[in-house]
Amino acid sequence: MPNRKNAKDLMIRLEDYPHIPYWFTLRQAMAIIREATVKFETTFEPRAVLVFDEQYQLMGILTLRDIITGLEPRFLKETSLIKMDPSLTVLMGDFFGPKMIEQSQRPVSEVMSSIKVTVNAGDPITKPLYLMIKENVSLIPVMEGGRVAG
Repeated sequence: MPNRKNAKDLMIRLEDYPHIPYWFTLRQAMAIIREATVKFETTFEPRAVLVFDEQYQLMGILTLRDIITGLEPRFLKETSLIKMDPSLTVLMGDFFGPKMIEQSQRPVSEVMSSIKVTVNAGDPITKPLYLMIKENVSLIPVMEGGRVAG
């Protein structure tokens, strides 16, 4: 029987993957991603941050898309012009001004995405690959003994 790889063989260990508590701000999350990008420059590039509660239970995931959405000033979402053409938010936004700084202080729990699927460490590697395509996600937490392993 050939040696078959499982999810644990290919995962990035939780100790090596950026993760934060749910009360961190978007600004802090961006700093964690930047730090991890530098630290693991030749190994991998993190595209998200895992978000945990006080008991170290996985609550969600904060993707780069979530961060960008979270930084959009609220006043831009509410104008009638933006409702007619949402692409105008970039043109009208005060992208690096006071509103952006204010938005960067939001807790990640306000903008994070839920976890759609997980796999077990012993699952064959085909399972997470299939689920990534089926659920349209770019990463899947790997569980071991009821906890996130990677």
